[in-house]
Amino acid sequence: MSKQTAANFLIVSPSETKSAELYQASLRGIANYQQLGNRLIRLAEQAHAFRQFEKVKEYGQILSNIPIKNYQAVGYYYLAVATNNRGNGDQDAARKLFELTTDVAPDPYKAKAILSLAAVALHAGDYQSDLRYLVESVKASKDVSTTVRAQLGIAIYKSMEGFHQQASDDLENLYTFARHSQPVVFLDYLNSLAVELGEVGRKDEARNIMRHVLASPFAFAYPEWHETAEELRGANHSFVAVSVSRYNVLTMPEREASEQHSFQSRPARVLDLARWKKKMAKQAKEKQTEQLLEEMSLQDMGFKLLGLISDNRMDEDHMRIILTFVMNLLSEPVGPPDKPSA
Repeated sequence: MSKQTAANFLIVSPSETKSAELYQASLRGIANYQQLGNRLIRLAEQAHAFRQFEKVKEYGQILSNIPIKNYQAVGYYYLAVATNNRGNGDQDAARKLFELTTDVAPDPYKAKAILSLAAVALHAGDYQSDLRYLVESVKASKDVSTTVRAQLGIAIYKSMEGFHQQASDDLENLYTFARHSQPVVFLDYLNSLAVELGEVGRKDEARNIMRHVLASPFAFAYPEWHETAEELRGANHSFVAVSVSRYNVLTMPEREASEQHSFQSRPARVLDLARWKKKMAKQAKEKQTEQLLEEMSLQDMGFKLLGLISDNRMDEDHMRIILTFVMNLLSEPVGPPDKPSA
């Protein structure tokens, strides 16, 4: 795409955007273009996670007007995302914008754009191009979340070809890596894992996973997650028991009536907790726990603690420790969790 064509697509002055107030708000407290660009990228990522494509478009327009080439190129990417609108927008224009991004954007956004080209190809029914872009994206990726999304796409491709057991195995092997991705990427991964577990007959595990997915604050923007839950729902199963706090801490689901009688003798399996316990037992406990905690985000620790609670082995002292953790967690600002300090 020529620079002139790119300009026709993208260059919009801030006063011509739908929200001049948005532009002015973005400038508050900003000392330079770099700070502005970084703030807009964070806001665009947040809007993208919640599928607020009008906001994604506005942030992309402002970014594309910053007089720094890298930020302009990132703006092109977000404009492409908004134009694509999950396959509901102008696909030809979105494809051209993603191709432009792969030519001019910094490496992390090149990988994201290649991954998005895979989605455009899939929507068009071009499955060979879809797979080719997915593989290219894995090779080009510079961050965990993009790699997880690409690997997830490859597993979905295998599933579409009927190789459900292989897709399920691939996704289970991806769990440890996926949990370090962005929260919405991890939740999307869990949704796909639940789909494939259901396909290979492991529906109880799949249902348990979906209870947590539907408890997330992103669930309202992802109708496909609700569709997965509905497909997994049995005659005596419900997904209503889970609630969510305003701080991204997922509460554990109540047990189904059919399971109440065995609560004491059969601990619940929460995500991959059983595998985690097995791994812990093989190594020196204290050293391994120390190392694991260093690698875990707050969200990861929350999942693990909630899993331990579900085993119903906690005495009063243990529960006090857990309550202390939760209270400390709630004192942190809402947003992607940081790793604990050393």
